[in-house]
Amino acid sequence: MEKFEGPEKKLEIVLFASHPGLRENTDGRWERVVCASGAEILKRKSGEKLDAYLLSESSLFVWDDRILIITCGKTSPAMALPVILEFIQRQKVAFLFYERKNQNFPDEQPTDFENEQAYLLNYFLGRSTRLGSAARDHIHVFYYANSHRAPAPDASLQVLMHDIDPGVAQTFFHDNARRDDRNAILRGLTEFFPAMNVDTHCFYPQGYSLNGISGPHYFTVHVTPQPEASYASFETNVMARDYSRVTEEIVSLFKPRRFSLVLTTSRDSQCKAMHSQINADQPGYLATDRMRHAFDRNYMATFSNFLKQP
Repeated sequence: MEKFEGPEKKLEIVLFASHPGLRENTDGRWERVVCASGAEILKRKSGEKLDAYLLSESSLFVWDDRILIITCGKTSPAMALPVILEFIQRQKVAFLFYERKNQNFPDEQPTDFENEQAYLLNYFLGRSTRLGSAARDHIHVFYYANSHRAPAPDASLQVLMHDIDPGVAQTFFHDNARRDDRNAILRGLTEFFPAMNVDTHCFYPQGYSLNGISGPHYFTVHVTPQPEASYASFETNVMARDYSRVTEEIVSLFKPRRFSLVLTTSRDSQCKAMHSQINADQPGYLATDRMRHAFDRNYMATFSNFLKQP
């Protein structure tokens, strides 16, 4: 069975203001964007405030003033940037993030972060940093800001899980008969977000993706259950003063051997308080890395690694 790279890369673009017609797709713009990254669109779900696309490799979310594309496998959303700039003027971009987690099979990837950073620098003069130790799970981030005006309160939480429980992983194989077990896991996820309009896809022969949207908010789940390097991720922009119940529930559902928490927020007083809570201990896990990083006066991130205790 071919090895599949679960850990994601993601490109997020925040505009100064709403861009009329950005969410339209009559010209096939989002197919071109996704194709440039190396993926394809499978499904679309539209809401009042945003559109969510399920991709062959992860997800795309489009608001009137923001774009977020998350991909895995051998894709690279950095390569989609010039296509996006065909219908968005560069000076309209207030902030840009490009994020790439360390890969399970880096030698099989067509690009690495250094290649992608050099590519992005052709368009935006940003700078890069690494969250986490190079010797353990970590994330490379390229960040660009074109604004001294503070952004509106803004937050995203990621739970990035490696070596998920083999029994849980088996429920995400296409021919597995334990659909009730898989449905129980998914119910556990959606109970935290009951208002979300959910779209799902089961891949053949294995794998799973979920997008949920409600108003301007989303959450997304991706599962790569292969035994060589099983992986599952959860991400949301729903804001909470304390994410501990959410993270504990997600981790208890997938039971990974190790996982990373990443909280990225604007630096207003409302969001700053979240960072002290996200560093709290996780039941049954030992924290192996904890760091906080200020990108500039506008955004900051907290990164933590956790390892399951014997």
